Amino acid sequence: MGTRVLIYGTVLALALADTARGNEPAADAPQQASRTTVDRSGRVLRGQAAIFASNLAGQTMADGGRYDPETSIAASSSLPLGSTARVTNLRNGQTAIVRVRDRLPGTNGRMLNVSAKVAQFLGVRRGGVFPVTVAPLAVPQADGGVQLGAGTGLAGRRAYVTGGHDRR
Repeated sequence: MGTRVLIYGTVLALALADTARGNEPAADAPQQASRTTVDRSGRVLRGQAAIFASNLAGQTMADGGRYDPETSIAASSSLPLGSTARVTNLRNGQTAIVRVRDRLPGTNGRMLNVSAKVAQFLGVRRGGVFPVTVAPLAVPQADGGVQLGAGTGLAGRRAYVTGGHDRR
């Protein structure tokens, strides 16, 4: 029998509760990205990130919600929608926790776009591309479950969301 892990802590617990409901885009959400392979392994990823364009505020994202530059969200070319991850700016070591709510339409070598709020946490003052590591915390699985990622130190274990309701 597998190890059961209960997650305590507001950020991760709320993220797990949200991801447990699924990670498919809303039926009316535009398909903004080409079909890429989704990485559900939970392993640490390394690549380039950029900041969402400011003119995208209010636009519909792949999960059906609206983009708000003041939230801690990201668009990913590889992580499934609903994933939460710790992003580290490799230039200065600053980190932020994000929830993947959108896909990248054309990656141009990037693996992640982050909101203006996340860029601020990461110490990125102006546009451009910057190197990052992405350590997943919770990764939705195809069967509707959630797997803990390398960012938790409990990689590969299944998470079970217990009690409560969504507190968005």
